[in-house]
Amino acid sequence: MENQEVEVTSTQHSLKWAAILGLISIIITLIAYLIDITLLVQSYWPAILLVVFLGIPIYAGRDFRSKVGGYLSFKEAFLHALVLLAVGVFIGTVFDYILFNFIDPEIIPILVEVQMENTMKAMESFGGGSTEMMDGMAEGVKKGYTLQGQALGFLWKLVLCALGALIVGGINKKKNKEEEF
Repeated sequence: MENQEVEVTSTQHSLKWAAILGLISIIITLIAYLIDITLLVQSYWPAILLVVFLGIPIYAGRDFRSKVGGYLSFKEAFLHALVLLAVGVFIGTVFDYILFNFIDPEIIPILVEVQMENTMKAMESFGGGSTEMMDGMAEGVKKGYTLQGQALGFLWKLVLCALGALIVGGINKKKNKEEEF
């Protein structure tokens, strides 16, 4: 039987890596859940996710670039990263909704309380924060764990995915200098 090369398409490759990113996102969330669920609402949590959600697409983009001949236009690199991030974030968001609403709905009040304490500390350091305002904010934070809140949060995450894909696309692009002329 002859050795046949399988052509790798951008969509196939990005979906494979999106599944990996989604799985890693779920694992990180589960580790935080098992250690201390309040880690999910700490101020440093987004920095941890930023490293993961930029590092994996950069690695995956370089892998894809090497599989397609070593060159990748900005457009191809951007679209690869955008699909990867959007699907990976969707997988993580679906898991978060299931965790917060079906697996352990009792954690929502705990997360809201910790998030409000963190917000109150930050506001007090700036000299603000009334009780009525904090009560209204607490209701808004609690709504963020509902299906509607998770869906709206996902839309905001898509904007961040697009920004991340721009960064990753810029990092992973590589022009073929021989084809420029």
